[in-house]
Amino acid sequence: MSCRGAQQSPPDWPPAPGALRPSPFPHPVLHALHGLARALLFPAYWALDQLLGYWAPATRAGSLERLSAAARAGAALLLLLISLPLALPGLLLWLPLQAWRRPFCYQPPPQSWAPPPPWRPRAEPARCFGFLSANLCLLPDGLARFSNLPHSQRRAQAVGAALLAGLRSSRYGTTDCSPPQAGTPRGVLAAAVPAGLDFVCLQEVFDLRAARHLVRRLAPNLGPVLYDVGAFGLRAGPHLKLLGSGLLLASRFPLLRAAFRSFPNGRREDALASKGLLSAQAQLGILDGLRIVGFLHCTHLHAPREDGPVRCKQLALLLDWAEQFEAESRQDGEAVAFSVLLGDLNFDNCSRGDAREQKHQLFSRFQDPCRLGLRREQPWALGTLLSTRVLHHSEASSPEMLRRALEQEEGRRLYLAGGPAGSRPAEPWRGRRLDYILYRGVPGAPLSPEVEQVIFSTALAGLTDHLAVGLRLRVSAPS
Repeated sequence: MSCRGAQQSPPDWPPAPGALRPSPFPHPVLHALHGLARALLFPAYWALDQLLGYWAPATRAGSLERLSAAARAGAALLLLLISLPLALPGLLLWLPLQAWRRPFCYQPPPQSWAPPPPWRPRAEPARCFGFLSANLCLLPDGLARFSNLPHSQRRAQAVGAALLAGLRSSRYGTTDCSPPQAGTPRGVLAAAVPAGLDFVCLQEVFDLRAARHLVRRLAPNLGPVLYDVGAFGLRAGPHLKLLGSGLLLASRFPLLRAAFRSFPNGRREDALASKGLLSAQAQLGILDGLRIVGFLHCTHLHAPREDGPVRCKQLALLLDWAEQFEAESRQDGEAVAFSVLLGDLNFDNCSRGDAREQKHQLFSRFQDPCRLGLRREQPWALGTLLSTRVLHHSEASSPEMLRRALEQEEGRRLYLAGGPAGSRPAEPWRGRRLDYILYRGVPGAPLSPEVEQVIFSTALAGLTDHLAVGLRLRVSAPS
């Protein structure tokens, strides 16, 4: 990649497929063995998942329903015992294979796919790029039930349909930018998926079957997808990682390079998950015969509320990893349009218990368009964590009805999850904003990003316990 050949020739558009191969394994035999190992493990995995669902808190369950659930749990336990002789060789095969596995799968778009026209700032001084981040709680079904969100496969299909409807409702490859607004960025609350999406980062897509539902929707209609992200198996510590990171990234623009780094300090309920930082480089256009690129960093930080020092360590790691990835990926002379960090950071900017994270250097390295300062938010900023106890109320299950409810103080207090017991809520009540899209440019670079709009979306109402967050970023070249 360091050899440019004839330097006067501009980069190809779209660029030729590079180092990103679809299989996470370097050889087809390893890929086939990994598929066999997963097939041997699946019956025991499915049975254990059903058993976990039996222990999840039931809502409005009558005696007949409880009896039916107990019968299903008994059948699952029997299946688990029967499948153990298959699961043991499957596990012994699966564990050593992880040493050869790249920590993500890559789904290229179909042959008929065409990216948006390349951005050429000499002819088009500004272009807007749309980003979406959403935590979907697509855990194995038994675990998802503890968040009052059963039926992960059905929800994955519904989420895919909602995202697809949003992608189809906007003009394909739209590049229009409205004139820059005076003053601070404007935030809106919307019932639809934001229009003009170019990059989608999803969290808690832990269930592989659910991930494949989403990939089948996103790859043909948006573009390349990175999924099944995580460093599995036995890791330094030693730690056993049975779940991935839950991250999924889809792009409308060609992806040139990607990497994943796993946090080494997960504990409690996050101990078995391989959370970390997924970084990707996308080609956006051509300037003076050289590439214009953008960097995307997707993450999901440690969940337990009381573990602030763990999150702070993870923030320090991801900042270092993001810098390393960008330095390794950048070529001489190419222009960087933006570096964007998306994901569920599991802390807010209002709770005093999150003071360590709120003061982190993250906010001096990236810009948070919703933040005015320490524990000071934009008046339009909104909490993104929903209260699990009311997820299935009719109002909370309808995108339009939930949007209208959250416009009112009473609705926000009912449907947005609050701080820990005993904390004094902010006035007016905004909830806990855990989901972030942060951005930065490159000082002295010819391209400069600025926020055009922030969107809080209820489009996934009833399908997850978070609001989706959108960002429309305007990148301009000097006139």
